[in-house]
Amino acid sequence: MGNQSHITTRYILTILICLCSTLPKLFSQENILFTNYNQNKLFINPAFSGNKPYMEMAMGYHKQWTGVEGAPKSSILSAHAPLNNSKIGLGTMVYSNKIGILNETGFFASYAYKISLTKKRVLAFGLQAGIVNKEVRWSDLRTYDPNFNGDDPSIPNMNVSSVAPNFGLGIYYNTPKFHLGFSAPRLLQNTYPHENSMGENINFEFRDIYFYLNTGLQLELNPKIQVEPSLLFFSSANSTLDYNLNLIFYHINGIFAGSGYRAGKYWSIHIGYEFNSKIGINYSYENSLDKLKRGDHSSHEFFINYKISLKKSSYTSPRFF
Repeated sequence: MGNQSHITTRYILTILICLCSTLPKLFSQENILFTNYNQNKLFINPAFSGNKPYMEMAMGYHKQWTGVEGAPKSSILSAHAPLNNSKIGLGTMVYSNKIGILNETGFFASYAYKISLTKKRVLAFGLQAGIVNKEVRWSDLRTYDPNFNGDDPSIPNMNVSSVAPNFGLGIYYNTPKFHLGFSAPRLLQNTYPHENSMGENINFEFRDIYFYLNTGLQLELNPKIQVEPSLLFFSSANSTLDYNLNLIFYHINGIFAGSGYRAGKYWSIHIGYEFNSKIGINYSYENSLDKLKRGDHSSHEFFINYKISLKKSSYTSPRFF
């Protein structure tokens, strides 16, 4: 049985890597970015819904490039849980992202169907659907010309917004010590509106779809310390490769710390504490290795995770897998 499970894991890994290799190009980061992506897997992959035997809620806030006016600010609130039928998982999330005068808000519901390959090896297929609101707040635009009176035909004189549907797909394989996921969580491109763009902000082009590949291991250094290396690739056919590597160390008393590296010469540190089996808090700090060229691009991120036991479910070490 052990040899068969190893073959199954290798077979699934080969399939997912082949799927990624079909993309003619790879791309740079999406606007919405979270440093510690493992705290926020539902945003990456709908197949993660109901992955644990308990309900999990997560609330996060990310402020990128502190001190840079108009820099991205992102927040998210999500929840997911398995149904009484353990083969089905449900999830929901709402997020917001602000970059300068651009505002995006999304609401998604997700569904996952899980297949038990063996007792502790599960393959899940996920689907999500929702709506995305995009707004351009021209009233927040600041000018530095003292003689500017606001009369410029190239600048709209009102805020504009649009609401459009979107949906995504994902696949997620996990064991107690390993996980691997592949997803395209937002298959439509919801572009920002302008004054005359009513109904024209939805399009589907394969080359612009964002794909995510996330994998990780759980290793035990000694009876008190675990280490969890993980890697996230995300790309489209129309841009260059972006990746995020995290290495987290867990202590048996609920303390965890780690570090990460992201494409573009960005490094990060993570610290957190699990107060008990239900609630934990995580802080991440990120900055650039190339300060002479870019200046101080420090970013801050907070996550709070809360776990609610379902009937007769038990867990002693809630981790990312």
